[in-house]
Amino acid sequence: MQRISLLVFLLLSSQCFVVGAMGSLSPEKLIAEDEEHCGFETFSRNIQIAFERSMNEYQSSNSWLISTPFCESLPQSMISTYQSLGLVNVESTPDISGIWQFDFKEEIVFPGSLDEGIQAWYPLSEWTRESRYTPNDPRFSDQWHLENYGQSGSSGEDANLTGAWDIADGTGVLISVVDDGVETDHPDLSPNYKTSLDYDYCGNDNNPNPSNGDSHGTNSAGVAAAIGDNGIGGTGAAMNADLIGIRLIACSLSDTREANALGHSRSEIDISSNSWGPSDDGQTLQGPGPLLLNSLEKNVYEGRDGKGIIITLAGGNGRAEDDNSNYDGYANSRFTIGVAAVTDWGGQSWYSEDGANILIAAPSNGGESGITTTDLNDGYTNSFGGTSSATPLVSGVVALMLDENPDLTWRDVQHILVNSARKNDASDSDWNLNGAGHDINHKYGFGVVDAGLAVHLSTDWVNIDQEMNWSSGQMIVNQQIPDDSNAWTSKTIQVNESISIESVEVVFDADHDYRGDLEIKLTSPSGTESILAESHSDGGDDYNQWIFTSVRHWDEDSEGEWTLSVRDTDSPDTGTWNSWELMMHGTELIKDADGDGLLDNEEGDGGYGTDPYNNDTDGDGLLDGYEIFNSSTNPLSNDSDMDLLDDFVEINLHGTNPMNNDTDGDLITDWDEIYVTFSNPLVFDKDEDMDSWYWFSDCNDTNPNIYPNQTELLNGIDENCNDLIDEGFDAMDTDNDGINDYNEYHIWKTNHLDEDTDMDGLNDGDEAYLYLTNPLVFDNDSDGDGFYWFQDCNDSEERISPDASEQLDGIDNNCNEIIDEGFAELDSDNDGLSDYEEYYLYKTNHLDNDSDKDTLLDGKEVYVFKSDPLVANFDNDTDAYFDFEDCNDSNSEVYPNQEEIWNQIDDDCDMMIDENLTEPLPDPPFILSTSTPLETKTNGNGTTLSVNFTGDESEVRWTIDNTTYYGKTVTINFDEVKVSSWVVCVENRGGSACTQGEISVSEDCVSCPEGNQDDLRGQDANSLDYVGWALMFTSFIVIVILLFMLLGKKGGGSLPTEYPMHQGIQPNQVMASINPMREQW
Repeated sequence: MQRISLLVFLLLSSQCFVVGAMGSLSPEKLIAEDEEHCGFETFSRNIQIAFERSMNEYQSSNSWLISTPFCESLPQSMISTYQSLGLVNVESTPDISGIWQFDFKEEIVFPGSLDEGIQAWYPLSEWTRESRYTPNDPRFSDQWHLENYGQSGSSGEDANLTGAWDIADGTGVLISVVDDGVETDHPDLSPNYKTSLDYDYCGNDNNPNPSNGDSHGTNSAGVAAAIGDNGIGGTGAAMNADLIGIRLIACSLSDTREANALGHSRSEIDISSNSWGPSDDGQTLQGPGPLLLNSLEKNVYEGRDGKGIIITLAGGNGRAEDDNSNYDGYANSRFTIGVAAVTDWGGQSWYSEDGANILIAAPSNGGESGITTTDLNDGYTNSFGGTSSATPLVSGVVALMLDENPDLTWRDVQHILVNSARKNDASDSDWNLNGAGHDINHKYGFGVVDAGLAVHLSTDWVNIDQEMNWSSGQMIVNQQIPDDSNAWTSKTIQVNESISIESVEVVFDADHDYRGDLEIKLTSPSGTESILAESHSDGGDDYNQWIFTSVRHWDEDSEGEWTLSVRDTDSPDTGTWNSWELMMHGTELIKDADGDGLLDNEEGDGGYGTDPYNNDTDGDGLLDGYEIFNSSTNPLSNDSDMDLLDDFVEINLHGTNPMNNDTDGDLITDWDEIYVTFSNPLVFDKDEDMDSWYWFSDCNDTNPNIYPNQTELLNGIDENCNDLIDEGFDAMDTDNDGINDYNEYHIWKTNHLDEDTDMDGLNDGDEAYLYLTNPLVFDNDSDGDGFYWFQDCNDSEERISPDASEQLDGIDNNCNEIIDEGFAELDSDNDGLSDYEEYYLYKTNHLDNDSDKDTLLDGKEVYVFKSDPLVANFDNDTDAYFDFEDCNDSNSEVYPNQEEIWNQIDDDCDMMIDENLTEPLPDPPFILSTSTPLETKTNGNGTTLSVNFTGDESEVRWTIDNTTYYGKTVTINFDEVKVSSWVVCVENRGGSACTQGEISVSEDCVSCPEGNQDDLRGQDANSLDYVGWALMFTSFIVIVILLFMLLGKKGGGSLPTEYPMHQGIQPNQVMASINPMREQW
């Protein structure tokens, strides 16, 4: 039917023609003007593929996109050709130069071959699209990690689940959530929950429900497989997958318990989701034990009927502690998928660990919003996160992949994740291309998981070949690692096997007291680097046969030199690199072993019959692939046209046709023309110059003076056709100048009849072979020093010549191509510096041992004092230390090794002030006297008590009738007759002093007899007497204390720095008698 339609349109030649964007179809308008380069070869590869795909499908349409090399306009001849097919309109496309839209009256199958200007064509057919499936769960709009349309962070920063749900929902796939328990009866989990398969390895029973507050497993389960489209809550990535909980991390763990938990129901489980691991403190280096390792291996090699359980594992949340996922032996196992976390803005979550083992990243918290998922007590949370949330999200995506293609192996799943990952955070500096062209990043692995693309790739995925494994065996190093160095210590291993790499493992063993000092990186033959360990705060000892893993070399060829580099970035801890081992895993790389352009499986009996290990099977000098794809010759015969000339010789030497034994058709075979008549097998034989010699005998068939046996002349022409030019003249030296006539004519261009062509007194032979000068140019001795310019290194300076003496002046005086030789061993001024060093390095006077006149030899300043020998140094304060040694050269009391004293000055120049000293205590207080009455009256104007004392920083406390007052002087009123007792204490950091007394309080009586009143003067006299004794006693105590302090200082002791002090009371403060503060003393 298509062929009939095409024939019908070929008969149409008079249709009405309409122009779109071009306007009129006048011939002038349609003249091709290729002002710029455009067309098919300028398009991206994706655009080219779109054209190529449609060209092979033979679709019909009435509108077509046409690729041409014409950027501005189309030739009239092209327009006319397609007018005959019903072309009615032509428009240029606005965005892609060189693509034109052709509109026809009716649908046709585009006949592209009608015009050589047509490069490719694509039908503009119309079709409909269906909207992506979205569930009806009320919390789905909060689950930005599944579909982010801008409600949180940046639109599009999600796992593209809606791009997968039209195809798969996880039906029939069983996910095991190994965690702290799962709430089995949660309404958004229970419909697809398999209670017959779950288990609690903490309680050793079939009830994995969590303890109070243990919500982690329930949160993870919801992210992976909460029921979707059920009108409640939210949805999981695999909304219809089956689910079980394995309770493990709610109790203490052992190798046995971990092995049993991850190996649980191996024949039933498809995916094991693990959001847990060792401590993320940056100081923990821990991996699985042998039982768990065996369980992991059984999972991938025996689980799912030999296709392998897919094990996802959180990459770790310790980035803030400088932790690396490669320090986690669970997440870096090649049998697990290490998962990193990104935010709703698409960047790395602040906690997500880097690691060469990270395969994939997934959305989680750390940005604007957390993850909405199931929670305890039939509830929901919107604050779940960490790599704990990213991991079950990947587990759910894998469930969709297995739903779409249950035959995927555990390695197929990893391949699909690698090839479908979306490159996020494109400006991040760690993005690189590996040797196989994959985008890789230590933060994100191969990028963010893309469920839509992963499921689409799964649909027609062809299982990868059988796994291939290679090991170098243990390589002994036993080498000290340089401490605190930027230099790498590197060791290499040559790998001769070609494996298409999936994962690489490095077994590293080193003794080190602080392993966090070590940086370790692996470099592949293609130059891809894997950072295995980074400098960080980890005071743990050693890397004891630790296995690092990298997936960054995915699909690279293993063959070549692999390099492991180690360096110690900090001091003082040191270590030894003991050994290492390199292990590789992947598939056999189908290669072109002999490099002939044919894959090995295309050669041999099943292919072209050529030898896959010999790139030139027939030995004709042409590669087998070239013969098949380029020259079309027989790769099994060295002479395809049987003309006695090898195919290689015909193609590359003679240019003859290897498939035609008489290329020029002159009835002389190519071989005869080349080896018998010596004629050109590409040119018909003639005698053009009529000199009686045919062209194949005549070396110049256009010149009758050139022919065989003609007399040879010295003129650069082969007159006698013997393929030699000017033969015989190489044995003649007509002018006896030492150069034969042939060389004079052809090489030196000199006169073979004159021995001194340039008339400079030197014959041509000496100039050519002895002095190596140009015999055509006159030679001078410009400076008149007896040496020609070609002997003299400076022919403009008579002091410079081959026999001059060398001087220390930066000039090659004696023309031996060495400057100032001998001065490196000479020390003319005996200052410890060679003359060469003084002149070139230090600019000092090599004839003066003290260039700056500061009494210090130049050498001693350079090597001992490290001072500038050109700048004078002095001891300004005459303390026997120069200014470069003395931290204060203006103070003679400050210098190195001076005794430090308490004065807020660095006396000993050690950059510390008053080190190892304690602030001196003040003198303890001493009470000199008190002014207190022995008697007083009630209802008076107040009774004043005061105390005199010595001692700084002191506090005064009075206790009068169990009431406390503060201050040097206090005034109180007595309201009853009694004998009042008082105690006064003075205290500071140095100690305390107290005294006490009594006051007799009598009734105030105005009419009392005069003889009954107190004689205060007598009391004052007694007080003065007491004061005199007190002063004498105080003087004695002060003298004793001063002596004690002096002796104490000399002996290096120190006084206490802490002392009791009543808080909030200022020294010498007078306290009023109103509302006295009471306090237990």
